[in-house]
Amino acid sequence: MNWHVFAFLLALAISFLVTPRVRRLATRLNIIAHPGGRRIHGRPVPLWGGLAVYAGFTLALLFVSKVGGRFYPEIQLDTKMVGIMVAGALIATIGMIDDLKEMSAGLQAIAIVGVASLLMSFGIKIEFLTNPFAEGMIWLAWATWPVTIIWTFGLTKTIDLMDGLDGLAAGIGAITAGILALMAYYSFQPAVALVAAVLSGACVGFLRFNFNPAKIFLGTTGSQFIGFTLAAISIIGAFKMATAAAVALPVLVFGVPIFDAIFVVFKRFADRRPVHRPDHSHLHYRLLQRGFTHKQAVLLILGICLVLGVTALMVFYLGKYWPTL
Repeated sequence: MNWHVFAFLLALAISFLVTPRVRRLATRLNIIAHPGGRRIHGRPVPLWGGLAVYAGFTLALLFVSKVGGRFYPEIQLDTKMVGIMVAGALIATIGMIDDLKEMSAGLQAIAIVGVASLLMSFGIKIEFLTNPFAEGMIWLAWATWPVTIIWTFGLTKTIDLMDGLDGLAAGIGAITAGILALMAYYSFQPAVALVAAVLSGACVGFLRFNFNPAKIFLGTTGSQFIGFTLAAISIIGAFKMATAAAVALPVLVFGVPIFDAIFVVFKRFADRRPVHRPDHSHLHYRLLQRGFTHKQAVLLILGICLVLGVTALMVFYLGKYWPTL
């Protein structure tokens, strides 16, 4: 049995089964996203969908690492897996509070930085980068802490900000986690591949209810959990792959959200507006302004993510088997 495929399917099934129950809970507690402002949907939609993604991720990871680990010791629960689940639970909790009562940008930033610091205590940190110009590694030494915090915080918020259209953030999470799972599996990092596989499966299971017209939204609960977990996976996986292209891999895999965030920041600076103030300058909003339908915009962006992900796999393959190229 391929435990990674089984883990993907199990996370998918759990997320799929839990999502309607989370939807009923959010509706009963009135955790609802109402139309208006930057929100472009035309009817009230329940939030907290990220709870279903977290449930699929955590339950599948615990089950497969415990049961499958008896036959395949390399996927048994380790310190870094525990760190991702603990930090992920805190990030999801922060998101739940934000969905319930919107937190200020400053308070939310402090909370994410705090959880990222906790993540580092489990050994999940960027300690070195592969030197793309010569053999060997570039050790970060004192820069480990700020580099890890910046990467984790940046990717968490970037995925959060991409959650503007039905199915977009969950779709990006499914694709990027799937690409990271394949890279980790074929670079002999089975534990990393397992974490990425269950995240991808949990996102796919949720998409059944989140694709346009969405029956439930991820909310900050889910978008920040997905972004935070992807950041952690890339730190213990993509950044540490033994290939000359290791530095380029995360940039390619997360190309769409990264370059969207860079564009938005520069545009806000150019317009002399606060960087943290929401607007409609993100890629998905610009596509709608150009006449794309909701589904067309989402499918186009996910298509670009998939192309960049496949490109990253090709770069990974070349870097792994032809490291001099």
